[in-house]
Amino acid sequence: MTIKKKKETLLEEAIRQFNTASTGLEKSYRLLEGQVRQLKEELEVKNQALKESVLEQERLREQAERNDRLAAVGAMAARMAHELRNPLGSIELFVSLLSKGMADDSDKAIWIEHIKTGIDAMDYAISNLLLFTGKPKTNFKKIDLKKVIEESSRFAIHLLQQKEIEYVQFLDALTEPVTCDEDLLRQAFLNLILNAVDALPKKGKLRIEASKAAIDINRSQPEIVVKFFDNGCGIPKESLSKIFDPFYTTKNKGSGLGLAIVQNAIVAHHGVIEVTSTVGEGTCFTVYLPKEQP
Repeated sequence: MTIKKKKETLLEEAIRQFNTASTGLEKSYRLLEGQVRQLKEELEVKNQALKESVLEQERLREQAERNDRLAAVGAMAARMAHELRNPLGSIELFVSLLSKGMADDSDKAIWIEHIKTGIDAMDYAISNLLLFTGKPKTNFKKIDLKKVIEESSRFAIHLLQQKEIEYVQFLDALTEPVTCDEDLLRQAFLNLILNAVDALPKKGKLRIEASKAAIDINRSQPEIVVKFFDNGCGIPKESLSKIFDPFYTTKNKGSGLGLAIVQNAIVAHHGVIEVTSTVGEGTCFTVYLPKEQP
């Protein structure tokens, strides 16, 4: 083999090895590039998870601080409520005695009725405070739900009459006893009625309907359905998701606890409450309750 031929052969071999090395290097580069990209993606995911963890820790810390403040406020509110309830009971007793002695004096009898309305309003506010500051303790027994709803409306009768509200009940479907906590539901229904009264104009309409349904709310047994309709001002769409939050209110007055207490009471009965509303047309709260407690 000539020297020239040997040089060509060596050159070809060098080129072949160079091409092989280049191909291997390119494959290694692509592999490394893929690994780097994967590491970057994993790093981004971990960084995002870390950020979310930090934010979650901050949120939990703020929530814990808020809960501590609420607990302190709740304890103070409960003490004040108990201290107010005793003299309020005495005032109610004396007003009752006065009303018997002034039955023939129509002007003074009207004044006494106004005082009674004020006492009822204070007692209602105190009851809400005590219910909110303490976890609902249920005392389930068989009761007449129709009677409970009727009693709730009687507590609000003065306000209904003052605003000349057209109030109707359709409760004939409630023919069988229901297992529930009578006091807790009475307060919840009263809150719903008073909430409707606040939203209603003078001579507005409030309707309560009860029915039986086989709607399954994570249960197989039939439900009792109670609906509270009013043709009041309605609730803005952006507020619907917040109305059951404690201290949230769209009114100029009120504590914002009424609907939060209603929801707590219904949940304590393993029930569900829903709301639909149209601004300018009215609102409907629908309460689903099991006939028997699990």
